[in-house]
Amino acid sequence: MPFTQQRNSNPFLIATGASFGGYHAINFGLKHPELTGRILSMSGLADVKSFAGDYFDDTLYYNNPCDYISGEFDPARLQLLRKLDIILAVGRDDRLFESNQRLAHLLWDKGIGNALRIWDGFAHDWPIWAKMLPMYISGHD
Repeated sequence: MPFTQQRNSNPFLIATGASFGGYHAINFGLKHPELTGRILSMSGLADVKSFAGDYFDDTLYYNNPCDYISGEFDPARLQLLRKLDIILAVGRDDRLFESNQRLAHLLWDKGIGNALRIWDGFAHDWPIWAKMLPMYISGHD
């Protein structure tokens, strides 16, 4: 962050990424709402437990957005999270669709607004992400 802040005087940080980068955008933005203004995840993974098999510990919990958001009760953190502009864009036929839908519902359950944008078909490829990025980088459509 110090490098980014040194190179860019605009304090409004947008965490964005596609596929596994979308996961990182979600995870960074939700963990650091004091630094982040907008999260734009394009076909991002919101629940990483399927990669861990039967393994589960605090490290996995605190890096799995669907888990730590459902367990978030700190009023100060919730207030910061509610200020985020969160956009989750995913294809209806993408295998990550359900985790995005689940995260969107968990966020709304905590009073954290977000925009779940569902695209037709698979939508998990660069030609689609190239359409999503300019559509959502400035905020909700």
